[in-house]
Amino acid sequence: MTSLLKLSTTLIVILLIAASVHAGPGPEPQQLQWGGQAMPEKIPFQPGLLFEELEVVGTNGVRLPSEIDSSLELATMTSDAVPTAEEIDLTTDPQLPPGAREGIFQKLFFTGTWLPQLDGDSLGWGDLETGAVFGFPLFRRDTPLLVTTSFNAHLLDRPDGADIPHQVYDTAFEFRHLRKFGNGPWAMDVAVTLGYYSDFSSSDGDAFRVTGRGVGVYEDANGTKWLLGVGYFNRAGASVLPIAGAIVQHSPDVKWELIFPRPRIAWRLPSAVPGCDERWWYVGGEFSGGIWSIERPISLTRDNITYSDYRLMVGYERKIVGGLSRRYEAGYVMGREFEFDSGAPNIKLDDTIFLRAGLIY
Repeated sequence: MTSLLKLSTTLIVILLIAASVHAGPGPEPQQLQWGGQAMPEKIPFQPGLLFEELEVVGTNGVRLPSEIDSSLELATMTSDAVPTAEEIDLTTDPQLPPGAREGIFQKLFFTGTWLPQLDGDSLGWGDLETGAVFGFPLFRRDTPLLVTTSFNAHLLDRPDGADIPHQVYDTAFEFRHLRKFGNGPWAMDVAVTLGYYSDFSSSDGDAFRVTGRGVGVYEDANGTKWLLGVGYFNRAGASVLPIAGAIVQHSPDVKWELIFPRPRIAWRLPSAVPGCDERWWYVGGEFSGGIWSIERPISLTRDNITYSDYRLMVGYERKIVGGLSRRYEAGYVMGREFEFDSGAPNIKLDDTIFLRAGLIY
């Protein structure tokens, strides 16, 4: 935890130094590519006004935020347990964006990540994640219950003789609720995840985990959003991870996400159609990893393994309302480590780089 605090503090200082740079306004609107529709909607790091009155259009289906982030891997003890800045904006704003889809289905997503094996005695890592988000009204249309189902395959390029499997898997269902309290400045974001994390070689009760998070959000008179909460990971040694920080945006072109343990700052680039086709680049960091129940391939014994690392990254994201959105990230990975519940010696791994790409429809 001390190392994580130091890393997060260092990242925030770096972001503060970099904040003086930002992009200018975008060009005149033009025809969208990859589908989409010319309508105003929240886009990543470009929120609308808060506390607008809800305008209900039509009587069929459920209109939900289309900017809900991908499935949260709470049981994997990563910084994905922290809600993104756009999620906080949606939590505190009862107005449902018109870009959200009618009906239950909201979106599909796919993400691929690659950490190369730079040395023969180190560990290469690949992630393939896919899933879908569905929305249901909970008392009101603007306070939805979001259900995310996801599947993640982790492919391990391990050294010869390593007593760990070549692949492990995640299957999970997340139930998430967003709610603003009356007309005041307070809101909440709560989620519970039911997941199975294993190599699928045999059945084991330790592979099933119930995890969750609870975050309170307060918006002050200057529009800064303060958040405080916890993520629960249901594992020995690190069951609870604090979530704290602030989201500041005094300029429409720069957004600060000073959130532990996932700080980030983003700059808006010239956009084809502001409000409908937006481009952003960002720098930041994250805490990543996972927990799985496995059967060791050499000793044929049951064990639980925990992988963790820290990442510094630069990324580019493009959001097209109603169309195919995408993001690309690259960065440096350090502090890589494997831990074993059986008491076997921990394995420290060499640093590496990572590349990640994602598609959302």
